[in-house]
Amino acid sequence: MDAVEFERVEYSADVDQGPRIRDDLRQWLRSSAVPSGVVDGMVLAASEAIDNVVVHAYDDVHRRDGAARIDLTVMLDDGEVLVTVADGGRWRAPESVDLEHDVVGRPALHGRGITLMTSQVDEVAIRHGDRGTTVLLRSRWASPM
Repeated sequence: MDAVEFERVEYSADVDQGPRIRDDLRQWLRSSAVPSGVVDGMVLAASEAIDNVVVHAYDDVHRRDGAARIDLTVMLDDGEVLVTVADGGRWRAPESVDLEHDVVGRPALHGRGITLMTSQVDEVAIRHGDRGTTVLLRSRWASPM
């Protein structure tokens, strides 16, 4: 590949958008000749980040006024794919560091997302602040000579 490929798309942060975003990402990566194992891992990791935006980033006011959004950016460069999933919502710190139980001892329903993401891609970085959260996912593979 002679040049960097780049795509940025904005979606509404609605539950029904997750499948569409995953399909768009998978199609873009496959059409760019990314190896299938890398595609599958990246889509799974990005899916977790997307689901986190939908579930955690926005309150009902943002959803009603249409401000709840997901920004997906994909960059491809000679044997490397970088995906960012960003929102304009509010970071919520995990309620418990125990992956098995919530703060009152019940079985945990959430809390394995970062572990899942790091198991699927080579690098995960999360940045959060007053303007939202960005999850960066990076995978590398040996490109053909």
